[in-house]
Amino acid sequence: MISFFKHYFTGEKYIGIFQSIILVIFFLTFFFIVFFILKKPKKYYREEIISILETEDKENN
Repeated sequence: MISFFKHYFTGEKYIGIFQSIILVIFFLTFFFIVFFILKKPKKYYREEIISILETEDKENN
């Protein structure tokens, strides 16, 4: 399958446009994920960690 794309895109005249679009989509996705993670308060993550540790303690006993 990769050879198909390689063969198709090597003959493409405007390959630079495709590469630029894919790069922009990647960065937008990356920044969206980072923003989503940093948007949540620290209290949310503390509660998640505590709940995971409590379930592990219950499983070990």
